[in-house]
Amino acid sequence: MAKKAHPSEAAPARPSRLVARRERAERNLRVFNLLKAGVPVAQIALQEGLSARRTREIIQETLDRREIDPPEGFVQLQIGRLSDAMMVAHAAMMEGNLQALDRLVKIVGELDRYHGFGRAPSGRPVMAAALLPPAAAPALALPAPADAAENRPAKD
Repeated sequence: MAKKAHPSEAAPARPSRLVARRERAERNLRVFNLLKAGVPVAQIALQEGLSARRTREIIQETLDRREIDPPEGFVQLQIGRLSDAMMVAHAAMMEGNLQALDRLVKIVGELDRYHGFGRAPSGRPVMAAALLPPAAAPALALPAPADAAENRPAKD
């Protein structure tokens, strides 16, 4: 008589829906990151074992679901990225790479732009304060009362 196999000894179960969903999300992220890195769609499809059509669909779905960062958060993110790039360019320049000087100047210009410095239509530099709306006029001091001399304490 044959012994019945215990359920735990049976063939391995198919991945759960959660595992499959996680794997799909990881694949979609890889596809999108490869695209951002400049890899052609056909190469991404080949690498991931997908058709070019499915790869384009994944990219479009990712773009459709992507949330736009609020402008303030984006500005801070860009400033952080530019700061990191500036450190790398500065280190390369200090090691004698003169091409890094050009990169450093461009990065500083971009940082200036994100910090609110820019150029007027005339081409002249404009400080961030000049781009802000004018501040309210300061409050004027009230004149001293006419009888102020009478209310002063007497000097001994």
